[in-house]
Amino acid sequence: ARSAMATVAWTARVGAPAPPRRRDLRARASPSRVCGEGDSPRRASDDGCGDATAPVMTRRDACVALALAASSAVAGPARADTAAISRAYDGYAATYDDLDGGAFAADTLGLDATRRALLARARGDVLELGVGTGLNLPGYDAKRVTSLTAVDISEGMLTQARKRAQGLGFDDGSDDERNDDDRVSFRVRFAVADAESLPFPDNSFDCVVDTFSLCVFSDPSAALKEVARVLKPDGKALLVEHTRSRTVPLLGSYQDLVAGPVTKMSKGCAWNQDVEAMASRSGLRVVSAEPSLFGLLTTLEARKA
Repeated sequence: ARSAMATVAWTARVGAPAPPRRRDLRARASPSRVCGEGDSPRRASDDGCGDATAPVMTRRDACVALALAASSAVAGPARADTAAISRAYDGYAATYDDLDGGAFAADTLGLDATRRALLARARGDVLELGVGTGLNLPGYDAKRVTSLTAVDISEGMLTQARKRAQGLGFDDGSDDERNDDDRVSFRVRFAVADAESLPFPDNSFDCVVDTFSLCVFSDPSAALKEVARVLKPDGKALLVEHTRSRTVPLLGSYQDLVAGPVTKMSKGCAWNQDVEAMASRSGLRVVSAEPSLFGLLTTLEARKA
């Protein structure tokens, strides 16, 4: 969870609209057709699916977003190289959960519910990229997951994740004397790894999970290509990411305008990437895309192209 959360905090101040409907791309006939499951396709010039309407962001909303970003974000690397990112997140590790795991992010912004809804769809042998301090660990369904391989570029973050795993009862191989009744039924292993050059063979995993990490990778397209490579032919990628808003065009333009300062202030997170387009260019076929927080976040499910 590589945060630009301070930059989306304005949604809590101005109120959220009715959630946009999920777009199912499996039934989409052309790029101009966007609709929810079971709805008849409509042209992009229409008002969306059903009666949904796009929310409007005022000039005041944009000012609130920028003010909160400036006052709340933690200084970090601006699209630094992998080594610099590793060093930076080693430094963030001890206090990282105060921002990304705190009540504001989890409850007010709804990130805890967003994580759990995504993780409930993970199955089989799972790889999680950018596991960080392990905030996702409680969300995996032990009845569906066979094994979890959790990687991060930062050893400091992995140290925190191991502590969380032990507290939750995961079997990480570190305590052979522990009663099996106290353990989660699948095993988790942690490893330092670069998401842009994963140390795993082709077709290794049933599922690859990433939540809020793509925005800080120095080459996010390379990371997505690696996701496609290590997925099994019938595997799926599950992503929740910061993205350029398509829901509110003015907000998307605002993201572009302040992208540089936001990246510098939010632990290196580039919050205006077009994640869906990047996935499609990286050997993945996007099956569904669900926007949230005025389109500042997107939940994607993708398969090998």
